[in-house]
Amino acid sequence: MSTRQQFVAKNGRAQVSVEGQIPVSLQRLLFGNDDSDDGKQLDADRLAERYLACMKKVICAMSIGGRYLALAYESRFMLLEWSQAEGRGECQLVSLGNDAAMADETITALYCIDIYTPQPQRRGAGTVCVVAGYSSGHMRVFSAYGHLLTAHQFHPQPLIRIRLRMPLPDMSRQRTTAVESEEMNLTFQDGTMVSVDGRSLYLALRLCLSEAADDSAGPMFQYKKWAFDLHTPRVSDAASFGPAMRDPLAQLAKHEHTSSPHVAEATARFLVAPCHGEAAFGVFATSEDAAAAVSAVAVAGKMAARVTGAVLSMAKSYFRRSTTLSESGQSTPSRTDTGTRVPCVLAVRDSPRKVLSITLSPEPYALAALTDSLGRVMVVDLESCEVVDMLKGLRGSQCAWMESTESDKVQCVYVVVYAARRGVVEVYAVGAERQLQASVSVGQGWTLVQGPTQPLGGSLVVETAGSERRATQPVPATCVLLGDNGRIARISA
Repeated sequence: MSTRQQFVAKNGRAQVSVEGQIPVSLQRLLFGNDDSDDGKQLDADRLAERYLACMKKVICAMSIGGRYLALAYESRFMLLEWSQAEGRGECQLVSLGNDAAMADETITALYCIDIYTPQPQRRGAGTVCVVAGYSSGHMRVFSAYGHLLTAHQFHPQPLIRIRLRMPLPDMSRQRTTAVESEEMNLTFQDGTMVSVDGRSLYLALRLCLSEAADDSAGPMFQYKKWAFDLHTPRVSDAASFGPAMRDPLAQLAKHEHTSSPHVAEATARFLVAPCHGEAAFGVFATSEDAAAAVSAVAVAGKMAARVTGAVLSMAKSYFRRSTTLSESGQSTPSRTDTGTRVPCVLAVRDSPRKVLSITLSPEPYALAALTDSLGRVMVVDLESCEVVDMLKGLRGSQCAWMESTESDKVQCVYVVVYAARRGVVEVYAVGAERQLQASVSVGQGWTLVQGPTQPLGGSLVVETAGSERRATQPVPATCVLLGDNGRIARISA
């Protein structure tokens, strides 16, 4: 049975296509038994109401291109394969897991991560992992088939956001550091952030997925811990956007100057949205490098000795090019258990405005969309640290980024906003136009889900025929809507 339905903007410039449906049978697996509080079996109507209420609490993440969807409810998670063959939009179960260590431990953050592999024919479920963050502060990484690959508690606070930050394609020379590595950034409720070195994480997960790991010792990876100079016990969100650009030609081309010299010289920069205080959001930056809490040299050496072929060459490349690892291979102790403190260099004070969420654009654009408590969406230029646009009338909104392509070339980048109270998807062009591109009425009860554009390990340097190239190039940014009735819709412009 076809699930297709289309919502089209009046000007025809954007459409939302319902292309999939999560079957009730799979919802039942995720939400648990069908009994009411008194132990009686629920009838069909009450069961539908229960599932509708549960879907509103689901956390969702998607893989590159949306082929796989990860869903989490309370302590359970599920990975689905979204097949769109013949227009049926079927969702098939790949795995179901529940790895909570404590009775009251719940999943608070989710990320569906693609793992780069040099063999295209091997790409699929075997190269997708689910990263789950828990209320206990644990991060657990599962294979697509539900096997626990690694678990770490970096900080004893709820883990609220998981992001993968990639270096700019072919732009490493414009950065303050000689080599900028990938990072998996973990944001905790009290504002602490942990940046896991992406290349050591990549090697560790490749080792686990290839079943070459030694069961007597779990994988290790290098990470840095940051603590922001806040006067509040909680944050709504925080995001790392990497070191500052140092290429003067790039700055002149933009005809903009960074608002603070501290930001211009920074080796690490962050956007932070505190829950309390006068600041709506702040820019935190430092030119000091945080101490690495765990050395990745030993585990990377072990991997290079046990894997072969392209992975071996990439591991050797990692040794040769990484500037973050010590020559001795010994772990460097962290400065404090709470993390390296990062000062606030810029703050936007506009009480009672408070930023609620931060959504980073694909890497080349250096933009961020911030939703706030007054129903606005602010677009921030991350290089100048200035608000370049403000979209109004969007209370209860959710944001994502999308790119349109023509002949496999990106033509335009858009901010996609789902105004939940109005039940409208609005698409805004970013750049010289900076205007509303289209508005599509889809109704209430949707969650906007951003898809990643690059796999973990995609920035590794691969040597072929005497030349060097980046392992992968970013794919166009996409996003989908997940309805509280289980429908899945794709947005296009």
